Parts: sequence; structure tokens; C-alpha cells
Amino acid sequence: MTITLCTLFEGNYHYGVAALSNSLIAAGFAGDFWVGYRGELPAWIVDSPDFDRASGELRVAPTLKLHMVQIDTPLHFAYYKPTFLREVFERHAPEATVVAYLDPDIVLKCKWPSFAAWFSDDGISLCEDVNPNFPERHPKRLQWRRFFESRGVTSQRGVARYYNSGFIGVPRAHMTFLDLWTHLCDLVVDHNQGLKHLKAGDASSIFHSTDQDALNHALTVSTVPLNTAGPEAMDFMPGGYYLSHAIGWLKPWGGRHIRQALLGMPPSPATKAYYNFANHPIKVFGSADFTRRVWSHKLASAIGRFYRRD
Repeated sequence: MTITLCTLFEGNYHYGVAALSNSLIAAGFAGDFWVGYRGELPAWIVDSPDFDRASGELRVAPTLKLHMVQIDTPLHFAYYKPTFLREVFERHAPEATVVAYLDPDIVLKCKWPSFAAWFSDDGISLCEDVNPNFPERHPKRLQWRRFFESRGVTSQRGVARYYNSGFIGVPRAHMTFLDLWTHLCDLVVDHNQGLKHLKAGDASSIFHSTDQDALNHALTVSTVPLNTAGPEAMDFMPGGYYLSHAIGWLKPWGGRHIRQALLGMPPSPATKAYYNFANHPIKVFGSADFTRRVWSHKLASAIGRFYRRD
């Protein structure tokens, strides 16, 4: 099985791309990492003597090569995930049997063989979200079913869990699932009348988590087998060892650790995991800056042991 990885980023999310890449190196992954981007590339890429501007390739370790792919779309990148996955299959990695997407605010914690075992050539690999319990006849699911059926999309099975769209592994044999997910994203974009927002309305809105809601309904329309792990696999609950996903608006590279801790919000496990991979071997922070950030995180964690908002 040939597994290729990809992600999408813009703005300061390049700090996450570097940490994710460092975690892949530490895990022992050997292969290609396709990095779709919008806007300007950061200095750690363009100023590297190993960066080939013509091809967009950057060798960051003997085992890992980054391929920078400029993306031109008005869509929020959340909606663009299935399109980019298909592009990787068709244009960039025609030899791949599986392509996996990871958000740039994720790091890999386990060794590569353990993670690679999650993939198969006959199933889609997924991780449950923060609140994974989502019964087959949940009121929101009933809304989705009526919405999509009125637009010609009919469910084929019940699914009782809710999955995070920050990680998905798709085998070439089920590449058509990406077309379905793209189509549902297009319908959600049209309904929400917005191309550039990750969230829409409030939690009671029919499509609040946008692309993720589209993904979860697509899983009821498709009958492809699902290779799934619980929310602990993204550090949403204790006990996980696969991935760590820094969800929320304030990312670990945004700092403010002590300020947030004094407000009763100490650093999350994902922030700790980020610092394990943030600056080696790819260095995106100066030594003094990184030392300051690490000590800020440690102090904030200490505050969190005594003070935490319920």
C-alpha cells in the first residue's frame, strides 16, 4: 500500500505545517507531503537552500519531501479538502493507493507503522469528533435528510457517530466518495450563502460546522466501510496516542498561554503536543523566542493545575 499525505494552509497556519512535518519525521514516515497553500509562502520555506522554486519542492529530511501547491479558490479551505484530495490522486500522486488529509493544526504522536495500520484499500479512515454521539435519528440528522433528499441526495444507511473532518484517509478504490463530499459541500455553501466561513450561524443552525456536517451526511449516502477511532485519537479525551488536534480559534503558535491560564483556560494536551514538534528539525522560531514560548506554556500549565474555569 502506497500512502501519500496532504494538507492545506494559509496565513500563520504555516507554523502548524512545520510542526506536523516535524512530527512525521519523528514518526518515521517516508514519502511525499503535498501542501496546498494560498497567499505568500513563509521564510522557512522560501529562504531554505533546499527549496526548489520551480518545482515547489522542499526536502526537509532524507525521508520527507514537501511539495508546495498554490491554490486559487474563493472557498474556505474547509470546503476545498475533497477537491484537493482528488487532485492529489489524479495529478500529483498517481501511484498512491491511499491519500490522507490532515489539518495543519494536527501533529502525529505515534510511530508511523501504528498510524499506517489505520488505512486500508477498502475503507475510509476517520476519527470521532469532540461530541461523537450522534444517533441515526438525531433531530439534526432528520433536518439534513430532508434538506438533501429535496435536492436529489438519498441516504443509504444509518450512522450513529459524528466524525471530525480534520483527518480523513481515502483509498483510490473509493475516490468517488470525494465527488459526493464535494457535491454536498457545494449544496451547503449555497444554503449558507457563504464561501469563506468555517462556521455558520449557531449550534442550532442546520449546517453549523459546514464541511464537517457535509462529510457526516455523505457517510450516510455512501456505503463504503469506515475505519474509525474514538475522540481520544485526536486528544479530545484522555488516553489517545495517534494524533493531537489543536481545535479552537487560538492555536498553540498564537501564544497567550499565561493570559489564557489566568482566565481559567490552561493549555490543552494538543498545545503540549505541538511544542514537542514545533521547532525541530524544521525551525520556525528563533532560539530565544522558542525558549520563551516553552516556559510560558509550562507556567500556564502549572497555573492550570490550581485554577481552571468550569
